[in-house]
Amino acid sequence: MQDDATCHANAPATPHSLELAYRPPYAWQTLHDFYAKRAIHGLEWVDNDRYGRTIHWGQARGRFTAVHRPARNGFEVHLQLDAPQRLDPVVGNIRRLLDLDADTALIESHLSKMLPGLALVKGLRLPGIWSPFEAGVRAILGQQVSVAAARRLVTTLVGELGDAEADGQRHFPTAEQIAASDLAFLGMPDARRQTLRRFAAWHASDEADDDPRAWTTLKGIGPWSADYAALRGTSHPDIWLGGDLGIRKALPALQDVDPRRATPWRSYLTFQLWSR
Repeated sequence: MQDDATCHANAPATPHSLELAYRPPYAWQTLHDFYAKRAIHGLEWVDNDRYGRTIHWGQARGRFTAVHRPARNGFEVHLQLDAPQRLDPVVGNIRRLLDLDADTALIESHLSKMLPGLALVKGLRLPGIWSPFEAGVRAILGQQVSVAAARRLVTTLVGELGDAEADGQRHFPTAEQIAASDLAFLGMPDARRQTLRRFAAWHASDEADDDPRAWTTLKGIGPWSADYAALRGTSHPDIWLGGDLGIRKALPALQDVDPRRATPWRSYLTFQLWSR
């Protein structure tokens, strides 16, 4: 793990320090562990009390580190951005990424009433990905492989195609960069490489639907990939990943769990089961 000074070296100008609050409780350790297991070297950094990454918003680029301050019920965020006029939407997306606006007491009360046999992690938050496009790419690379294998593929993609900062940190590749590559460096079936290229070309042409759940019209994008991208790329609160291997493994240990009863908070049920 690099310290903040190293992470922010040579980053775009215009630093900002922000306090972003949440309504407690906040299950930071669970969120931390999820991010740490999937963190992409060069793109993200995770430590005991912080999560950070490089970011882009349109043509704007930068990076942030969010330091958990539980005594203050919030995060201290150090943000650098080369387009200050984009500050508000970028901060809003950081809030979404860390799921700071969720009313977990309300959500967990609903889940407890609908699914009384389910032991809940209190203050559980949805682990966001910076953009729906990035979430879609990660979903495609994660098809039918382990979390560790998917992480290796994403790390390779970022290392090969992502623009590098002066300090070696990298940005997630753009749709144009992925679409223009033959992706031969990715050790996976050619059909999946072609799916990724089609997906990237679709986004580069601005024809992709804003709702990832509509992406199943594209060859190679099935319900799991579309739902995963919606859950993590848009933080949709009501996604049930019933086809996920981890969810299928968790369900037999629960009695009389009908996920339909968890609506409109099925994303939180999904993550509760992932966290077991």
